[in-house]
Amino acid sequence: MSRLNKAITDMFASCKGGELYGRIIKTVEKENMLRFIEKGVLVGFSGGADSVFLISFLREYKRRTNKPFSILAVHVNHGIRGAEAERDESFSGDFLSELGIPFVAVYKDVPALSNECGMGLEETARNVRYSVFEDLIKSRSDIGAIAVAHNATDNTETVLMNILRGSGLSGVCGIKPVRDNIIRPIISISKSEILDILNEYSIPYVVDSTNLSSDYSRNYVRNEILPLLSRLAQSPDTAFSRLTENLRMDLDYLNSQADLIIKREFKEKIDADTLRSLHPSIQAKVISKLVHANTGVYPEEKHITALRELISGDNFRYSLPGEKYFVCERGLCAFLPKRVEKDISRQIFLLNKGENKIHGTNLTVFIGEVDKTSLNVYNFSIQATISSAIIDSGLLLRFKSDGDAYRYSGINHKLKKVFNDRNIPPMQRSRIPIICDGDGIVLLPGMSPRDGAKSDISSDNVPITFAYTTPADGEVELFTALLRR
Repeated sequence: MSRLNKAITDMFASCKGGELYGRIIKTVEKENMLRFIEKGVLVGFSGGADSVFLISFLREYKRRTNKPFSILAVHVNHGIRGAEAERDESFSGDFLSELGIPFVAVYKDVPALSNECGMGLEETARNVRYSVFEDLIKSRSDIGAIAVAHNATDNTETVLMNILRGSGLSGVCGIKPVRDNIIRPIISISKSEILDILNEYSIPYVVDSTNLSSDYSRNYVRNEILPLLSRLAQSPDTAFSRLTENLRMDLDYLNSQADLIIKREFKEKIDADTLRSLHPSIQAKVISKLVHANTGVYPEEKHITALRELISGDNFRYSLPGEKYFVCERGLCAFLPKRVEKDISRQIFLLNKGENKIHGTNLTVFIGEVDKTSLNVYNFSIQATISSAIIDSGLLLRFKSDGDAYRYSGINHKLKKVFNDRNIPPMQRSRIPIICDGDGIVLLPGMSPRDGAKSDISSDNVPITFAYTTPADGEVELFTALLRR
């Protein structure tokens, strides 16, 4: 056994090291991390005290349990600290070689990437690290999770920083022990405990000199604020860990209640009165979850606040990330795709015999008889027949304009009233195509054709089929609403 392996074994066999090992195992079991660890784990290894302690624990757990899971250590050189970064990479390789743990070093020019994407160095470095980790996991069958060395002191710093930013409950919950496939086994151990035990057993690690400067906000909290808290509490990290654990339970409950409401109330739409009736904390969770489910983006606090204010009223349309609108009309709220209405609503499409694809939409209009097999690819269609005797100067397609009306069944019908009678929301009416000729509107899909006949034109019937490929949200519902007589 090498000197380093013996030092790690002795460390965890000691009274103090055994107590730390037991606390880590308690966290690992409580947070159900073993299912990740024992399928193989990639360890983000910087060479600092935290990552040294983490990989020492994993090595000791594997030795004690004799379980054959893989450990892969990955060091990312961010290209920021020059010679010091080269030193860290060299140390990491030597350290892991002595432990007999496979090691991968990856270089990334983070300053250049930061300039390219317009993000700060710290955020870019974090994104780059996790991108490297995920790429490596995808290339291997024996690794299923990422272990990172966040500790209890990191959690305390995070909570304080989030409080100062005015965070909500999620931010004050601190660092999650498990998030997706990322685990943090040593989250219950403080930085001082890690340093003390490593130094006592002469287990080496490197020190990032940038952590010693208080110029950065987090370093200021670490170097200036946390020591002052120790005057008020014997173990601030323990107190903050207990706080965040309790708050996470509360947050889990709120999330579970929000999930139940969404499952019960939301199909494609949700009643605005239901949203208004919710307690503000649950309302915010429901809105946040609905936005994320429909856009793929977690909304910022300003988006949630704006939507909560809008929901107190009636009709509105709110633009969200992810090319979606959150729309409320006639007491119902829904998510609708942003559409190129500025182009489509004013365009006129000339219709020829046969297939007419309407550019910028999912609509195809067939003039004349249609081979039924050609409609197999369509999800929804409406058929109608117009007598050629009422057509003047050919057919065209356009979308709704103010004041639109046409006469059928002996009555002059305003489109606005037709739509109102069928509860079609105002902001969706511009999506309904209208068939016109030289005299005006000939047909609204689902309704009767225009009255009247031209005596000098033959009375042959003209079949028209409106067919939709992959209908946009609400399109089928719009047309079935028109078909309700």
